[in-house]
Amino acid sequence: MKTIMKKLIRLTNQNFTLSANQPNYESEIATYVVPAKAIYEIPDEFIGLKLMTKESFSFTTSSGETSYTITLTYPIARDSLIAMNGANVIVVKTSPSPVAEWLTNKYTVTEPKTIALSGLTESTSYTFDVYYLFKGGSVNITVVSADETAKAKVLEASIGKVNMLNQEDVRVGLKPGMVGLVIPERFKIQIRVITPATVVLYSTSNPYARESFIELPVNVSNLLDWPEGIKAYAKSQLMSL
Repeated sequence: MKTIMKKLIRLTNQNFTLSANQPNYESEIATYVVPAKAIYEIPDEFIGLKLMTKESFSFTTSSGETSYTITLTYPIARDSLIAMNGANVIVVKTSPSPVAEWLTNKYTVTEPKTIALSGLTESTSYTFDVYYLFKGGSVNITVVSADETAKAKVLEASIGKVNMLNQEDVRVGLKPGMVGLVIPERFKIQIRVITPATVVLYSTSNPYARESFIELPVNVSNLLDWPEGIKAYAKSQLMSL
């Protein structure tokens, strides 16, 4: 019997094709297609996953006013391993120019969803973008067959739970539900959400969403090392789940 050599890799934001979600409908925000002549498998390893949303706020300070309070739409999902200012919540001034991240000592975050800005200039029109880990909706990781006739979820959880989870604690970390699932060439791995919020993942177009990431471990091997019929077997796995 031929030995199947496997290598553990981690798929991250840059490996996926990212897309915008449709509010309140299940939609994919990240899709990865297994390359030709490859077999991926879901290992018994921890998954890294956090999701941020972004909201924009415009206002004008009055004469003598140098502070302003923003109320977010969704509650903040606090991850205790990172700083509240500059990580759980990231504030960016987009207007007036230049675009710049607001200093962390110039805003105060009060849970569940209030941000008090300071250091503003009176009688000035501002626009701020706020990126934050949020509560609201659900997320799943789904595997889809090459012909899109079979699919199965390998993980499903609330976005709030995932965002608040201490993913560095081996006792509570995020693990897939389908360890050993075979994913051949041309099959898709998708991150899907159902949420009213706009989900943003870290990318060149969203550089401030740095706490919004995917780290999906997979075992990679050569399709030619597997027995004939492995694609049909993999599809039957999905259809039986």
